[in-house]
Amino acid sequence: MLLAKCLTFTHPAGEPELPVILLLGPPGMGKTTALSRIAGSVVGPVSPVVHLPLHPSAGGSVLALVQQLAHDLVVLRKVRLPRTVFTLLVLKLDPALPDSEMEEQLQSVLRGNRVNPPINLGSLGDMLSCIPDVGPFLKFAVSTTQFALPLPVGTDFLHREARGWLTRRLPGGNIVDLARDLSQRGKDRTEFVSSVLCDALLEDLARAWTRRRYPRNCLVLLDDVDFPAGDALLRALTTAMTRRETQAPLVVVAASKTWPRAVAQWTRPGVVLPDANHPLTAGEATHGAWMRRRGRAEHRWWCPVLLPAVPADPMWGPYAIAAWELTRGYPSATGLLIELTGNVGDDDEFRGVLYKDNALYRLLPERLPYRDLLIAWSAVRNVDDAIDAPFTGLAPQLRDELADRLWLVGQSLEENESGIRPAPGSGGPQVTVIHDWLRRLLLHRLAADPARWDDVHQTMERFYRERGEADLAAAMSHRLARVTGETPDDPHLREVVRFLGERFEALDRHDGEDSRLREWIKLYERVTTAPNRLPLDRSLELTHGALATDPADPERLGRDTVIRALVVARWFWLDPLLDPTGRCAEEIARQFRGLVSYCKTGRSTLLGEADRYERRPER
Repeated sequence: MLLAKCLTFTHPAGEPELPVILLLGPPGMGKTTALSRIAGSVVGPVSPVVHLPLHPSAGGSVLALVQQLAHDLVVLRKVRLPRTVFTLLVLKLDPALPDSEMEEQLQSVLRGNRVNPPINLGSLGDMLSCIPDVGPFLKFAVSTTQFALPLPVGTDFLHREARGWLTRRLPGGNIVDLARDLSQRGKDRTEFVSSVLCDALLEDLARAWTRRRYPRNCLVLLDDVDFPAGDALLRALTTAMTRRETQAPLVVVAASKTWPRAVAQWTRPGVVLPDANHPLTAGEATHGAWMRRRGRAEHRWWCPVLLPAVPADPMWGPYAIAAWELTRGYPSATGLLIELTGNVGDDDEFRGVLYKDNALYRLLPERLPYRDLLIAWSAVRNVDDAIDAPFTGLAPQLRDELADRLWLVGQSLEENESGIRPAPGSGGPQVTVIHDWLRRLLLHRLAADPARWDDVHQTMERFYRERGEADLAAAMSHRLARVTGETPDDPHLREVVRFLGERFEALDRHDGEDSRLREWIKLYERVTTAPNRLPLDRSLELTHGALATDPADPERLGRDTVIRALVVARWFWLDPLLDPTGRCAEEIARQFRGLVSYCKTGRSTLLGEADRYERRPER
């Protein structure tokens, strides 16, 4: 909706109404695919569409990118860009020559003669050939300008304006100084050259659309702009847009796997602030939404849009849904896991395929900031607690790096503590978390080192215990995480059950007219959000049975035995690797009904929970 509006939208002069749209997402979110689909979707009456894959390369520059863009517009789309081409040509001149020899060099190129010293025109030669009679005219323009003689009356207006425009745009009016500015390579001079190039491009587009009635604005798609030249090009374009009195007919859609530094007055995804202005989601990205939330002054052009996860298809089979739940719809990983597990027949086979392929190990991105610390962070439910934990002093830098690389997500505190997504529009406080898929891969890497797994979770258990009574459930979740399933009577599981049993007894009472067992359910939920390191090559039925059965109560007659079964069932159910098809929800419901026999208050509360899990809530 946003793009369709921008491509056809016109506005009275002076109103900046066309944004620079930034498609944002970490690697594998489908940015390149999205740009290709956009390019293919612009059908019907012909209007210029340019799709450039700006992959990082040594020596990349704004000049090279503008030349590539101009080449596609001039040679392939037949858009006349005389100012841009002339400016590019001036920038090819040898800055070491005196002014007069640089002028001769310029004339020789325009006449098509051999140039000494030679100039590598590259694609610029193709562009020059697309501008009718540019050689003879500019040869005459150079010679007459030196004597301040008037240009011939019959000369094409566009050609006359090319040199005249550049002369007026430069502070000293000497066009050859522009080539020297480029050769100086200082940041200020490089930015000046970039600004002149972008001014020329926007002016050419505005004049081209005035002369010819294109049915849509010019659409430029830029892939991989998150490297210095790509970022500098976007900065130069938005600066040039700000200087113009009228809107150029240009719509830019740029894809980036990092947060562009130039984007001010928007808040990076996952960064929780009171007045945060986070990027638009794909579903809310309309022209009106951008106008209401955009920045001010030179920042008003930016329109960051987060690429969405792949939605789950109701027609998928149970193991395709499990693959989606593992990745949370992360596009590249979802497709890969669905293909990998497409023919599995049961839960153990699903897990076995992932185990044999070693998918969760090999899919971890190679270049991650502070990798060792990040692996430890994965054990913690939210980034704020990870920063406060006694790991290392590099925590603030790591959070900024993750935010810049778009790996952070905002999550409701309710979901963070319960593991279940709240009802839409429920509101409430937010916390910052690592993207589900990245956290999954990091946890798998942490589990490959059992000693470190124990050390990290023991550290976090102490951390939460020291914070006081309110965080004891979080402490016990890290105790549950240390369960290995290798012994029938795991001491960590026994301690978790003892904690919840004591809290059940303490909270099984009325507070006014209501039972306090609702508080116990919240403790139970927070404990069972614990990660796990249970091996993928072990039978789920045997593992679940061994953990859920108390060796001291094989007949399952005691209250704590029911609580133990509840803990194991929900711990498994929250993890698609431990319960791919979600069947443990039925076990949770059954155990909640069994727990009713041991309570003095809140029977309706426990039965309500049983009903909820029988309906298979989204996990």
